[in-house]
Amino acid sequence: MREIEIKARVKDEQNLLDSLVVHGIHLGKPVTQHDVVYCKPGAVENAFDANWLRIRTENGKKVTFTLKRSVHGHLDSIEHETVVSDGEELEAIIKLLGFELYSNLTKIRQKAKIGDIEFCFDKVPQLGTFVEAEKMMKHDADHDEVVLELWKFLETLGLSHEDEEERGYDVLEREQRLSI
Repeated sequence: MREIEIKARVKDEQNLLDSLVVHGIHLGKPVTQHDVVYCKPGAVENAFDANWLRIRTENGKKVTFTLKRSVHGHLDSIEHETVVSDGEELEAIIKLLGFELYSNLTKIRQKAKIGDIEFCFDKVPQLGTFVEAEKMMKHDADHDEVVLELWKFLETLGLSHEDEEERGYDVLEREQRLSI
């Protein structure tokens, strides 16, 4: 499947939460997600055909392994994932395959489903508060058409293109960590 998403920084959290209530959108319970992302040495963000590997641990228990490959920028990628029983063993395999640590971050995520759009409300310590709107599509989906639909949805919640963040959390975390 292909995941197409948009991300926006939240400037006024209470205003957004009030807007969700007005629109009858109910967020799920908060989930803590610890994401560790790996890449090949020298990998360039958004490079076509570059594989990015993620180990996500939810609430310290459920471990999911994800492979992403960029299609059209960082927030549009081919995605395959599966639940694994041993995250530490998977990490050892990834390192033996020649991948190296790219980023390591934790976020608190609440989700809602609005039709075929998944909405995520994310608090990312040290980076801020964000929302994501995403759709899982067939590989040949029209990127621009999907992005337009997602923005129309976010605009109903009071967000605008001025709030857009085109980089993933992994990129933001790495940029922040390396600038220190």
